[in-house]
This record gives sequence, C-alpha cells and structure tokens, in this order.
Amino acid sequence: MRMRNLANLCLLRATALLSLWLLSTLSSCSLLQKPTVFLRYFCVAYGAVQLHVSVDVQKKNNATNAGAVSGRPVKGWKISSFVKGFLFFLLSILSFHVIAVLYGAPLQEDTEETFSWALLMATLTALPCWCMLGSRLETWVAVVLNRPESEIESFLQTTVLCTVVGAWLGAFPIPLDWDRPWQVWPIPCSVGALLGHTGGLVLSAIQAKRHRLDTTRKMV
Repeated sequence: MRMRNLANLCLLRATALLSLWLLSTLSSCSLLQKPTVFLRYFCVAYGAVQLHVSVDVQKKNNATNAGAVSGRPVKGWKISSFVKGFLFFLLSILSFHVIAVLYGAPLQEDTEETFSWALLMATLTALPCWCMLGSRLETWVAVVLNRPESEIESFLQTTVLCTVVGAWLGAFPIPLDWDRPWQVWPIPCSVGALLGHTGGLVLSAIQAKRHRLDTTRKMV
C-alpha cells in the first residue's frame, strides 16, 4: 500500500469514528445515557466502515499473490478464511471480557456492560487486523509484538497499542470518589479506548505523510 493511500485510510477512519461518535452523542443513545446501546451500535457501524475501506487492501493482496501489501503471507476472502477470522474475532471478544474481569470488572454483575466494552475493544483492535491481514492469528500476534515489516503493519501496531493504552488510562478515574456519572463502568475505559484509537489513526497518518515526504526528498 502506498503511503498516500495509507494516510488517507487513517484520516478516513478517524473522520468516520468521530462522526459516529458525534451523531450518537446528539441522539438519545449517547455513551453517557445508554453506554451498552451506544457501544453495540457503534461497533456495528464502525465495523462496517472498516470492512468497506479495507476492500481495496484485500484486492491488492489477492492481485499480488498475498504478501506484497503487508509484508507477510495473507489469505484472501475465502469461506474458510472468513469463518476462521470470525472465530478469532469472537475469541478476541472473550479475551477482552476475561481481561476486564481480571482487572476488576464485576464477574456476575454488569456482564452486559463488560461484554459491550469487550466488543468495542475487539472492533478497534482485532477487526482491523482481520480486514487487512486476513485470518492468520500468528500474523496478528507478530504485528503487535514484533517489529513491523511494512507500513500497514506499522499502522496496525500503532492503532492497537494506542487503543489498549487509552483503555488502560481510562480506568484510573473509576475508583475515585468524585461521584460523576461518567465514572461508571465501562464509560471511562470506552472513552479512553476511542480517544486512543483516534490518536493512533492520526499518528499513523502523520507518520505516513512524513515518510512520503522523506522518500520524495531522497528521490530528488
């Protein structure tokens, strides 16, 4: 993927994310009023945006015999690959749910809230990997834990880490005795994840633009 296309992709996703957030805030399903309803509708809408804007990436992967875009072997959108990727997506939801409980979320109470947050985290982290890298779980892990081998892997690593760090930082206001309505689980962690994801998209766009300028200067 060219740097210009990657930067445009980042800005497009950031614009879509902020637009969905703004529209939901102006409606009766805001994050503060109905957090679970907001998170589920948001995940469906933003997930659809991610799938739509990633079609070109998958076409390039298939046209170049998988791997020229991401730097690693990538499978196209076959039925078996789709089912496998969907199962990994469900597994990521379960993993985030378990992580939330281990970090203090109620085990038997607020299960709907915890599930909605886990769905949000999976939509912001696992779904982009699925859209752009296919259904190879080892590739997902390598992108997050290892050094990126391409601009698309760098983009995914940045957004995933920013999302996770944002959600982690968002948990700090929850135990404070301010008695604010926005301190109720899972609102702070959801806001932190959304802000972190948006920041990751903007940072990736800036990095892509800067890399493109550096490449242009070297060519001159």
